[in-house]
Amino acid sequence: MKKIWIGIGLGLLVVIFVGVSIWKNTSVTNITVETTTLDKEMMEETVMTPGTLKINEEQYVYHDQSKGKIAEIFVEEGDTVKKGDELLRYENESLKLEQEQNDLQIEALNLEIASIKKKHDKIDKELDKDKKNELLQQEHDDIKLQQQTQNIELKRVKLQQESLERELKELIVKADFDGTVLSVDEHASTQDQLNEKSIIHIGSLDTMIVKGSVSQFDTLKIKTEQKVNLSSEAAPDEEWTGEVIFISDLPEESSGAEDGGGVLYPIEVKVIDDIDIKPGFSMVMDIVIREEEVNAIPLNAVQQKDNEDFVYIVENGTAKRVDVKIGIVSNDMMEIKEGISKEDKVILNPTDEIFDGVEVSVE
Repeated sequence: MKKIWIGIGLGLLVVIFVGVSIWKNTSVTNITVETTTLDKEMMEETVMTPGTLKINEEQYVYHDQSKGKIAEIFVEEGDTVKKGDELLRYENESLKLEQEQNDLQIEALNLEIASIKKKHDKIDKELDKDKKNELLQQEHDDIKLQQQTQNIELKRVKLQQESLERELKELIVKADFDGTVLSVDEHASTQDQLNEKSIIHIGSLDTMIVKGSVSQFDTLKIKTEQKVNLSSEAAPDEEWTGEVIFISDLPEESSGAEDGGGVLYPIEVKVIDDIDIKPGFSMVMDIVIREEEVNAIPLNAVQQKDNEDFVYIVENGTAKRVDVKIGIVSNDMMEIKEGISKEDKVILNPTDEIFDGVEVSVE
């Protein structure tokens, strides 16, 4: 009786083992997968770097002590100015005094030259009547020399006049370009030079740029006029288009091996689209160094292990691992240069249950 129960128990174990094995095989062979195929996709290879939004053209007007005190400021914050518009005027009493003295010198010299000319004309008439008169000839030569000397002196004083006029014109500070008055600080001129602030700050808000820096390796790929995709955390739902306008041939002064970092090169990007965030905000620059139509699949189809890139394709009802060579990578797509063809069905988002040789069925 005991042997019978032992036999029954062994039989039940065999049945359970076979059942589990069948269940496992059934569950494995019933893995359902979603697939995709290579498709043509317009993709961009980019270099990403942070930057700061800045005004392209700026003019800062500081107090110039050599010009005297500020007499009048002609603009207010928010004003729109054109190139050449007057911004402020200095008052310089010493220059005014010099100008008045110069005017008097010119007036006196003109009177003296006029008097000498009359004498000169009179002697010329007398010499016409008595050409052999040596005393008259000597007097003529002396008066002619006086006239030449005074004419030279008049030229010198007039040059001084031109110099004074230039200095007086410089007492009027003008706008260098069309723009907007961003700030006016009437008290800036009274502050000490160590903490000097601008009296007037003008910027051209029509043209904004993003300034940043890139590595020495990336400078070899970047050229002017390349397209740039711009974004900012300040406006996460917005994007703008830009264009590279400057890439420096010289590295930043602060970059280099001595500070433990790589060498960085300044770069500037002009914002082409209208942008409604303020100067000083942080930006992200995606510089497009290559844009072309390529064979690509969704990013989640590509796996990586031990520095090898691979995908699983469905072949005769089983999963097969295939190594691939990748190219451009975007947020959701990846270029495939080698490894699979357009006919291959590539498994999307393969789980841990997917491995080489496992049976699968396609949705």
